[in-house]
Amino acid sequence: MGARSVAMGQAHTALSADAWALFHNPASMDTEKTILGFFAIRYYGLKELEDQAAVLSMPLQPFRRWNRLDISLAAGFHTYGFDLYRETRAISGAALRFERLRIGFSANYVHIRIDGYGSRGSPVFDAGMVADLGNSFQVGYRISHILSTDSGEVETDLHPSEMAGGVSWNGMKRLVLAADVVKDSLHPLSLRAGVEAELPGGLFLRGGWTSRPFTWSAGTGLQLNRIHGNLAVQKHDVLGLSPGIDVQFYL
Repeated sequence: MGARSVAMGQAHTALSADAWALFHNPASMDTEKTILGFFAIRYYGLKELEDQAAVLSMPLQPFRRWNRLDISLAAGFHTYGFDLYRETRAISGAALRFERLRIGFSANYVHIRIDGYGSRGSPVFDAGMVADLGNSFQVGYRISHILSTDSGEVETDLHPSEMAGGVSWNGMKRLVLAADVVKDSLHPLSLRAGVEAELPGGLFLRGGWTSRPFTWSAGTGLQLNRIHGNLAVQKHDVLGLSPGIDVQFYL
């Protein structure tokens, strides 16, 4: 989720203080600001293949008095599909920051409905960590769908487990580089890489690339005081373009 992540090739495992981290690495959640965000992406220009999501995260201010522990809580909602197939997810999570180490957990309830076949819901759980190594380097790790679940009487692969490791670097002023290695239980190893450059006036330019499947992506962002907006487009080598947009309100 999030147009910033899409534009950077989904290399988001080691990015810190990301507004949409609840959905991809809860350890990267912002632990300092309250954020309300909305996101939509239409895959290959088809209305039937559209993701829509919302997220709200907020820090627990009393814990910040300790100066050694920051805690943030978040909740989100996501829906995908159309009349014949609909996937809906409710998610909640928490992130804790201990100086240079962040850890996070999230719990999801996923409900899938297939027209003519019925519907079923099941819980899935994710966890992640991000560590600051110094010299502007961060490393991250996440694991999705920790517990095997099914969405019907027969076990399925609708919720494949996934692991990812990533690194990010922001040692040059206004420039962020990120790379991920991703593997799930159904598909080959995938590599992802992204770059973000901040221009004067709160403008951002981004680009990214993924393998398996091969895609490239690009996007832009604008920060206006308490409102941040992002645009992204991802190009699949065969299926075409997927445009996405999000907006965040820093409360």
